[in-house]
Formats: sequence, structure tokens, C-alpha cells
Amino acid sequence: MAIELWTDEELFMLRSDPRMDPLPSWVLDTFFTGRYYSEDFEIKFGDLPEADRFLAPFVLPYEQGKPIAYAKGEDISAFTPPYIKLKDRVRAVDAKNLKPSEIFRNRGAKPSLEERFNQRVVEVSGIHLRAIDVRRIWMACRAFFDGKVLIQYERDQGAANPDVLLDFGRAAGHTVVKSADYWNDPSTDIMGDVETWSNTMYLARGGGAPTMMIVGAQVAPLFRKNTGVKAALDTNYRGNNSVQMDLGIMNIERPLQYVGRLSTTLEVWTYKDTIDIPDGSGGKTKIDLFNEKDICLVAPGATGVLAHGAIYDADAMMEGMVSTDVYAKMWMTKDPGDVMLMHQSSPLPIPLYPNRTFKARVLA
Repeated sequence: MAIELWTDEELFMLRSDPRMDPLPSWVLDTFFTGRYYSEDFEIKFGDLPEADRFLAPFVLPYEQGKPIAYAKGEDISAFTPPYIKLKDRVRAVDAKNLKPSEIFRNRGAKPSLEERFNQRVVEVSGIHLRAIDVRRIWMACRAFFDGKVLIQYERDQGAANPDVLLDFGRAAGHTVVKSADYWNDPSTDIMGDVETWSNTMYLARGGGAPTMMIVGAQVAPLFRKNTGVKAALDTNYRGNNSVQMDLGIMNIERPLQYVGRLSTTLEVWTYKDTIDIPDGSGGKTKIDLFNEKDICLVAPGATGVLAHGAIYDADAMMEGMVSTDVYAKMWMTKDPGDVMLMHQSSPLPIPLYPNRTFKARVLA
């Protein structure tokens, strides 16, 4: 008697690769926890004035009092969120094409024409929503690591729309590209670089002392080889117990892995995750959300909000759905008798304290 080791459904699941199923949303989920919805064309944020430390002046008791009060100005920043509008046609004739996976998932039974068409509608909707999520994630990474987001509008016909750079006001000195003394040289003073950059962050307006350093995949293995780091790990010297490094096998392909610490308050983590972009020939190219040659220092409170602008659609306005994450609509065309699916969103991750991050390119 034949023994069935695997059912068709189990065999199908065995051949699938679920590693890319989760969204690479660590930056978005960790640092952009606030939500904001606007019904205006722009999203406005006000900066509270920095506290002063002026000395009160001395005067003799029989002299006139000296006025020191003054009006404090407030800065207002306005950002125009980019717009996403995805539209696809689900053709009735597409339902005639039966996919092998549809049989496997249906426990060997052939799904009906109606079931296949409905599944196609669900599939296209899922593609739209996932693409919007990935775009939010990409924008959050650019806003967090770079302090700015470049919006490149796509257009099928006519002259290309101009690119728009959304700059969140991070200090220019908080983005560094080393031109010498790269970190792959064991004699480079990594500890000195980090100390200098940490002081820059602490002295910046709205900044702070970093407690986390995120390093790219190519940077992570270099700590073990660096002369200064190894000297700090030498416990033969009193006070050298504040520096620790994980000396085990390092899987730098994981999204987030602990590397060690450079002081009692500064932990080092390696981060690597990717998204896909079309390669123009029907395939895809993976690009890093965080450059493998970069490091990013993060101070406490480096938080932000995921803001959403208004949905400019008459149906959304009549339905009271102007302020929402994603507005979905579906309608039928009479000839040919197909279904049109459209999803609209206007997301913009905004870092509230951009000077609490510092990015450096440390490899050539």
C-alpha cells in the first residue's frame, strides 16, 4: 500500500519561501509611533523655543530695576505630503486562467470561475496595500537616517514632474562622509570618531547624547579587528569593563542583531533589510534600507509621527473619508465588463527631533 507523505497543499507550502513575507518595518514601527491626519494641503509643525540660561544682572538696591523679558519667536515648518494613487483593472477574462496554486490551496478541488475572479480582486488589493506599506517604510528610513526624503513623481506622458526634496531640518554637521581614516583600517580611531560625533549631537539644538549606534552590514565585523576597540576590551586595565563585544558568529543578514557596546550607555546593533524595485525586464532588484557602509547614532527621544495628508477624491469627501491612511474604491466598467481597483494615500513620516540622529559614511 502506498504511503502518502505529503498532501498537495503541504507540498505547495514546502516549496514556498516565506522569508520575504514580513514587512521590513522596524524603523517605522520603532521610531514613528505617533499618528497625525490633516485635512489641509500642508502639514504644519511648530518648534517650541529653546530654554535660555541667561544670568540675572546685578544692580544696586537704590537703582532702577533692569528689564530682561523679551518675546520668544516660534518656528513653523510646513510639509506637503506626497500622493500615492494606485489603479489596476481586474479583467473578467483573467479568471479563465487557472493557477496550480489555486488548486493546491483549495485542497485539490478546482475553484469555480466566480471564486477565481474574487480571488484575483483580493490579490490585486493586497498588492496595492503592500506597496503602500513598503513606500511608507522606505520614507521612514530616509527621514530617520538621512533627515530628508527625495520625492520623485512618476508620469506616463508629457514632461516629467520635478523632484521635491523634503528636508526636515537636521543640522548639516549631522551627516558626515569620511574621506580618509576609514573604519576598515584596524588603526583608525573608531572610539574617537564616535566620541566626537556624540558630542556634536549633545550640543545641537534639540539633540541629545546617543545611546544606540546602528551600523551597516559591512561595518559590523570591523569592531573585532579594530586596535582601539580591542584595547578597550582588555580587562587587564582597570575600568575597561564598560566595552563589550559579541565574539560569536555574526549573522549580518538578519534585520537586527546585537553587536556589543562601546560604553555603559552606548549599544551597537547591526541593521540590514531590503525592499524591491523593478529592474525593467520583469524582475526585481533588492536595495538596502540602510547603506551597508553607514553608521547612525541615535539619542533617546528620536521619535516621529506618521502623518497623512488629505485624500483628494470626491467620493472620499462625500463619505467623510478625507482623513484616512488609505482610501480604497472599486467600480465596474460596462464594456468590457471589468472591475477597476484604486487605492489612494498621502503618507509622510516626520521626525520630530531630527538632531537626535547622526549619520556617517565610514567606508569608502
